[in-house]
Amino acid sequence: MMNKIKILLNMIVAFLLYPFNKNKFKNRRIWLIGGHSGDIYDDNSKFLYEYILKNHKEIDIYWVIDKNSKVKDKIPGNKLIKGSIENYLYYYNSEAIIFSHAPSADIAPYNFVVPVLNRFHKKTFKVFLNHGAISFKKRKPMNAKLKNIIDNLMRSYNMATAISDFERDIMVNEWDMDKNAVLVLGSARQDNLPLNKRPENRDILYMPTWRDWIKFGEKKFTDTEYFKNIMIFLNDERLNEVLEKNNANIKFYMHHLMHEFIDDIKENITGKRIIFLDKDVTLADEITSSIANITDYSGVAMDFMYMDRPILFYQFDVEKYKKEVDSYIDLDNEMFASVAYNKDQAVEELTKIIESGFEVTKSQKDARNKFFKYNDNENCKRICDSILEKLNK
Repeated sequence: MMNKIKILLNMIVAFLLYPFNKNKFKNRRIWLIGGHSGDIYDDNSKFLYEYILKNHKEIDIYWVIDKNSKVKDKIPGNKLIKGSIENYLYYYNSEAIIFSHAPSADIAPYNFVVPVLNRFHKKTFKVFLNHGAISFKKRKPMNAKLKNIIDNLMRSYNMATAISDFERDIMVNEWDMDKNAVLVLGSARQDNLPLNKRPENRDILYMPTWRDWIKFGEKKFTDTEYFKNIMIFLNDERLNEVLEKNNANIKFYMHHLMHEFIDDIKENITGKRIIFLDKDVTLADEITSSIANITDYSGVAMDFMYMDRPILFYQFDVEKYKKEVDSYIDLDNEMFASVAYNKDQAVEELTKIIESGFEVTKSQKDARNKFFKYNDNENCKRICDSILEKLNK
């Protein structure tokens, strides 16, 4: 509560200073960009930010970062501390804001709901990059009471990026976003993904996604089906023999919203070929350096499909997931890679992938055309050009 009061006071102080700082901001193209609530430096926002820093010196672009983030020193260019007076002053004078999650989470906390001050939300050009492919997770607010506010917020965006007509149709027809705002331009982070090139190592990236019913539930983590199914898979004797024999590793990354439970998994692992990744790793680097992917419902699978590398879906709680979250891709009929519903199937399917030399299935190759309009590493350029084109109209 104290933090909210401090942020509100900073917002008001910046508003009072605003008229006296006109000259400081005059004739400057100020863009603010951020993602993941200012906590980590990754994803679509990171790659678009670095593209703009390199290619558009006429734009004064600032990364918005949380004051407690461990990655502040990793970030090039100019930074603003989220929720600070300076943050709001620059926001009030910004030409555009760019975000992967939401303006309040990534750029300027609470501004859009504060009467009078929310005029700045209406004034600036708002670009929604999304933080992953729209695929295995239906959008819903964490708090149902906020649904109308969030729906109105998303309708206020001036531009939003999609990677395919499949995505655009969902954003327009199911999310009710402005059809003129949603453009099929590609995903900024996928410019970093190598095409037709395989890593020399045999590292397999395992990224299960988070479960809100576990994170916010009362059950002890080690008693959950989530924990038990991950553990029996990673500790399977046959799996570890296959990894050892083929000089392969599984790199395990716990979703950042579930990272508080990582020690429970670490402490119970017996296999020597399981590597644990820290929450603050540059995930994009881990993706590009991995030869294959294991996930359940994470959009990271789409990055591996983009790179034409094999995927295994280990969906041990698929019925529960359909009930609690649901998916835009039909989990019963539209899965495009290897799928397993229990530990034995997962070991079998991963063994096939490893022993085939990491070949990609035909169904996965065919699906690539459906889910990506572009496969050329030019997404950042298309996105930036589109922002400038809309601003200059």
